[in-house]
Amino acid sequence: MLPENNKNEYKFDEMLKKSLKKHREPVRQDFAQELLAKIQKLEQQKAIEKIVREERFLSAAYILLPIAAIVVIFAFPNLAIESARLLTKLYSLIILSAKIFMNHWQLWICYILTAAACLYAFYESLLRGN
Repeated sequence: MLPENNKNEYKFDEMLKKSLKKHREPVRQDFAQELLAKIQKLEQQKAIEKIVREERFLSAAYILLPIAAIVVIFAFPNLAIESARLLTKLYSLIILSAKIFMNHWQLWICYILTAAACLYAFYESLLRGN
């Protein structure tokens, strides 16, 4: 956060210097505050423009993706049918995986604890800065 603040302060200082060099008459008391307010307004406008651009992209995606799915269904009906079959098989595979996990849950707990211990040892030895 500090680099961004320093960058903004640098911009402000540069703009203030340029503005002060242009004027030969005495500077008003609130000149710096007005300049800072203009800078903040510009930054807020940039942020709002970015948000609006992202919202437009998301709205387009919400409209175009269903249309593309409908086009694929009509253009490639065999692909759509095969995808539906795979999705129905996926449900049974999830249930089968849950049953296998329930039968061997002790082994999975050992694997998870061992992996956690290895990650902790890696963190302690290399990443913590010892």
